[in-house]
Amino acid sequence: MSDFTFFGQTVPRLTMLVGGALVLEGVGFYFGTGMTSYTSLIPAFFGLPLIAMSVMATRQPERSHFWMHIAVVFGLLTFLGGGMGLQGLVAGDFSAPTVAQLLMLVMGGVYTFACIRSFTHARKAREAANAA
Repeated sequence: MSDFTFFGQTVPRLTMLVGGALVLEGVGFYFGTGMTSYTSLIPAFFGLPLIAMSVMATRQPERSHFWMHIAVVFGLLTFLGGGMGLQGLVAGDFSAPTVAQLLMLVMGGVYTFACIRSFTHARKAREAANAA
């Protein structure tokens, strides 16, 4: 069975991309809203650990599964935190905080989905190897 990829990216690489996007989102919204609130940086606080987990998975490939399991926790927290944007969406609020939260919801959701698919793929590959 081949390595799992999601949109052509390995999970550690996807983790780096999502983490980087969250950091850019946080910094972009912070400066884009006039640096009025540090809460604009919240996406970056989720993105930095993802980047760190990606680096660790790359440096320690034998422990990649460990680092990616930690990363998916941050992905799930990103998804859940971004869920607050749904309240603003329903209310018709399209302010910067709502948009930032919705971006977190989408990125966290897609990332968590990809990680779950990867874990399922790894389990099936392990079972196939044991059966052979």
